Parts: sequence; C-alpha cells; structure tokens
Amino acid sequence: MATKKAVATKANDQMPAFLQKVDSNDTRGNEGVGADDLTIPRIELCQALSKCRQKKDPAYIQGIEEGQFYNNITRQVYGEEIVVVPIVFMKEFLLWRDQDEGGGFGGAYPNMVEAQAALDGQDDPDNWESVPTSQQFVLVLASNGTVEEAVISMAKSKNRVSKDWNSLVRINGGPRFSRRYKLRGVEAQNQQGKDFHNMAVENFGFVDESTYKAGETAYQSIMSGALTIDRTIDGESSIEDGEVSEM
Repeated sequence: MATKKAVATKANDQMPAFLQKVDSNDTRGNEGVGADDLTIPRIELCQALSKCRQKKDPAYIQGIEEGQFYNNITRQVYGEEIVVVPIVFMKEFLLWRDQDEGGGFGGAYPNMVEAQAALDGQDDPDNWESVPTSQQFVLVLASNGTVEEAVISMAKSKNRVSKDWNSLVRINGGPRFSRRYKLRGVEAQNQQGKDFHNMAVENFGFVDESTYKAGETAYQSIMSGALTIDRTIDGESSIEDGEVSEM
C-alpha cells in the first residue's frame, strides 16, 4: 500500500482540478476496510520464465525484461535497480508443492516446527517443501518521487543476500529505517547450472527527515499487525534455488 505521499503524487498527475482540491485525508467509502482487507505489495525480480513475461498470462507486463524489479499489485516496473529503506525483518517458513504435482502455496509459518507439522498433515507430504524465507519489509523510493510500502521475499539463494543485508544494517547501526540501500538485479547460476537473476545490495546513504518519519509510521503499522504480506507470486507455485518456478 502506498503512503499518503505516494498517493498524493500520483493523484496530482492524473486527477482533474476539482479533485485535487479534496482533502487527501478524506477516505470516505473505506470505513469497512480493516487489517484483514489490506496487504503489502511484493517487489519481485523478473526471471526468464516469470508469468509477467508471458503475453497470454493475466500477470503479463508489457515491455518488462528479466532482471528488472516490479510491483506485483500496481504492476509498476522499476528497472534493474531500486532504492529502498528497510523497515522490519521477519523470517517465515513457507510451504510449496512440487510444480510437477500441480504446485500450490501451503501457508506461512513462524518456525520450522509448525511448518513441518503442516507439511506432515498434507495428503501428499513428499511433494511439499518447507522453504525458509526472509521477509524484508521496506519503503521503495521510486524515481518518480513516490514512497511505497512493500515486502521483498528472499528465499534460497536470495536468502543469502538477505543475510548480507542484515549484517550491513547491523554494522551501520541505528534504527533499521535510518538508511537507504540500493538493490540491483544481477546474473547468477543455480546448483543445476541454470541461469537466473539474483539480487545484490549496497549502502546508499542516510534518509531525509520525511522518509525517516514515513519509516517510523510503517514500522508501527507492521508491528501492530495492521498490514499483512501478499505471499503469492503472480500465481506461480514454488521456488527453486534463487528462481521462481512456474506452475
């Protein structure tokens, strides 16, 4: 969900003059929307076989290329680099079914014990896998000036990048949301010799005061449970070493 700053920026680009005069805090019509009705978009890294590259798939994004980042809800393509502010780190265990058996997402669990219990409870447990997944909640500082709340899920090969990122944050010190980081899509190869795109992370300086305050607000929302994660991956069913596998 975009912050008010992002909504205002996009609105001014598209809204007629009379709507630009409406108070940006006027949210009439949304009274019935609660925490269970909201989700944080995911930032995905496009792979060669990703749904977003398949013209006949509903998830198709015109013009996107492998190695580019995109928002799975707004469908915005950010390019091969994005600047983000990390807010909260969370580790989960996600259940995925083998794609040859029809694929599928079996839920997210806070620890390996609960994930294993859920896996054992499946009708065909041998076809399911529990995947440790790093959930990096961030603010995306888009080139058009918007600030968007999002989550970056990092499993298997990307999980190693997440560990490096966490180490960098710890070395830098201070609140997690006091600094900016640049993420880049980089070419890599998995254990089977298959090419895919992974991520690389580097320092990108301190945030300004307004971004810091946005980070504080996002932190409070996430820790209170007011926002939840969108764990779907454009309808895809499982993840291999560093790469999303298609259904």
